[in-house]
Amino acid sequence: MLKTPLVLFALFLIAHVAEGAPLQSDKRLEIRSYPQEMSKAYTTVDGLPSDDVRAMAITTDGTVYAGTAKGLSQWDGTGWQTVPDSPKPIHALLATDVDLYIAASTHVYRLTGGSLDLLTDALPASANSLHFDTVNTAHQPAQSLLVATNKGLFSLSDGATHRINVFDEHRNPVDEIRDVTVNASGHTIVSTPFGAYILKERGLFYTGGDQGLAKAHKRMEWQRLLPTHETESWGMVDARSVLLDDAGHLLLTAPQGVAQQGADGDWRLSAGHDGLPYNDFTAADVASNGRLWLGTGNGAIHYDGEHWAYRAGKRWLPNNAVRDIVATDDGAWIATAGGVSRIYFQDMTFAEKAEYFESEIDRFGRRTEFEYINGVTLETAGDTSKWNQHDTDNDGQYTGLYGAAECLAYGATGSAKAKERATKAFEALAFLSEVTQSGSNPAPPGFIARSILPTDGRNPNEHDSPERDRKKQESDALWKVLIPRWPTSGDGKWYWKTDASSDELDGHFLMYALYYDHVAKTDAEKAQVREVCARVMDHLIDNDFRLVDHDGTPTRWGNFSPESLNGDPNWWTERGLNSLSLLTYLTVTHHVTGEQKYRDVFMDLVENHYYALNGMVMPKLQAGPGSHVQFDDKMAFMNYYNLIRYEKDPEVLRMFQNSIFYYWQIVRQEKNPFFNFVYAALCDGQGMQTQWGVTDLSPTLDLDIGERDRCGRLGDGAMGRRRSDPDLLVEAAPR
Repeated sequence: MLKTPLVLFALFLIAHVAEGAPLQSDKRLEIRSYPQEMSKAYTTVDGLPSDDVRAMAITTDGTVYAGTAKGLSQWDGTGWQTVPDSPKPIHALLATDVDLYIAASTHVYRLTGGSLDLLTDALPASANSLHFDTVNTAHQPAQSLLVATNKGLFSLSDGATHRINVFDEHRNPVDEIRDVTVNASGHTIVSTPFGAYILKERGLFYTGGDQGLAKAHKRMEWQRLLPTHETESWGMVDARSVLLDDAGHLLLTAPQGVAQQGADGDWRLSAGHDGLPYNDFTAADVASNGRLWLGTGNGAIHYDGEHWAYRAGKRWLPNNAVRDIVATDDGAWIATAGGVSRIYFQDMTFAEKAEYFESEIDRFGRRTEFEYINGVTLETAGDTSKWNQHDTDNDGQYTGLYGAAECLAYGATGSAKAKERATKAFEALAFLSEVTQSGSNPAPPGFIARSILPTDGRNPNEHDSPERDRKKQESDALWKVLIPRWPTSGDGKWYWKTDASSDELDGHFLMYALYYDHVAKTDAEKAQVREVCARVMDHLIDNDFRLVDHDGTPTRWGNFSPESLNGDPNWWTERGLNSLSLLTYLTVTHHVTGEQKYRDVFMDLVENHYYALNGMVMPKLQAGPGSHVQFDDKMAFMNYYNLIRYEKDPEVLRMFQNSIFYYWQIVRQEKNPFFNFVYAALCDGQGMQTQWGVTDLSPTLDLDIGERDRCGRLGDGAMGRRRSDPDLLVEAAPR
């Protein structure tokens, strides 16, 4: 829930129609629908006999089965129904047109039309996998069922069970077979702790007379598979899965990686450096559309032929320990140690996705009569019937992000609901600079509160106490002891939280600008924005660019003064980001009010205190992608959006463009839509003059969504195809 406002901002940013902004773009994106990846988890609450799920199978007619520690269950479209008298515990399943083969304990059964038949006497071990083989006899082809176990490979045919010796005892005393398959040429392939092997000779078995299934040769010629591509070859050990796709191409998994054999017999070898996320494989399957799904001891993986994706955690799986996986054209069914997960793709537009998040916010996230936007905590993980709202240090920022998204939504659609939401969010932010002005401990004019709580509830000072502040000082020497940390408002209705930071100001000023540009239509509405924006900015100017609290001293993180950023070693790490932030606040205030004094202060900071240079050279202390904390990255891009849009001075603009250009090189690997779309909105089609010529700032990412298949792959080339009849026609944000 905490990230929801950021998601909305990214969604509405690409749907933003410029209206009265100083820079314009003719960049147009034609977006129809796209395959949104979804998930649904099922447990005993949904009818499974046990959350300990060992195997999955789907018959040709589409019937889905789950094998659990307490029996077999069938999916009826709405819930799971336990199959009466099914054996347990189930270890492996194999589905055909209408039959289901079940390995339970040390026996194998066949389920046909509700009738359960025992096919074997007791095996020496429970099955790891089941696979059908066609055995050519002197009379006619006959099917045998291959059963891989930890104590050997077995064949079930004509009511008899026969052991197949994969190796003699000198080569493999364990005889552990993890998986088995048979290729189109009739060669049996197995995976073992010692690697993957193929039985090169055929006709090793025959049926006839009273002999049943018997060996035709004394020695079987098993050959080790050594996947090779160009100069690279894998001597695979600890092989896990062996399977064939619909085209008959072999796929092997092992801790070394994934080996896929093509039609020409050449191998493709994929390891961590190729993008493979994890290698402790437990299951594998390939859908008819070619999408590969892998189960591991810590999550699931899928591969669409171009991109690897890792799926773990409650968002995707009830438990990360994957036991089995069955791929389908629209996703996969996954057996885990905590239940069943179905991951699937659903066609969706960006508008529909935004509506989903907005409905979640409407249901859970609006706190107090001002409707501050925040996350909630669930009393039971995954159960949304009971939740608790709470405040955070960043209520102002989160509400600002949410409100900015709704401003963009209104600019793109003219939706009355979007305007109502944006107006409510703006009023909530405005109140944060009003509630501090009276009551028990009034702050200087324009000071913003982090958050508010009703006084008829708990007293937050009991938790945020002076003793707690002193404890925090042990690890942060600049931390303040504030008494009280939560003063009360003049009307006695609210506690308001002190010690506001740059995080909150970034969210406030982001929304001030967008609300003024796209939502405020009347003179009265625009005047209200001017008033709020100016009083907060004037507070900073009057207090040497610091947020000064009710105790008369600066807050812990609200320091933007040149003396501190350029001269105090305690603040040098904040120099770049805080310089960008303060310049943004001044830029927005100048844009909203039209008053020259704010531009004059801006230019003084640029020319005499190097603030534009600070933000260009080091907007954030970096040690590589993902270093430090990501909310710094979010704050920077919140500021870039208005800072670059409004800047007219070409030399100053060049420094800001340089700053975002190099910052984006760091964060682009995260593929975060917020970062990508902000950058694209500001820099697509733009050039920056350097000593080497003009640098093209355009983002090297696919902005044309184009036509995708149900698995999300682009059609008609890498850039996709533009639609002539889009469901949704949108434009990039203004430049």
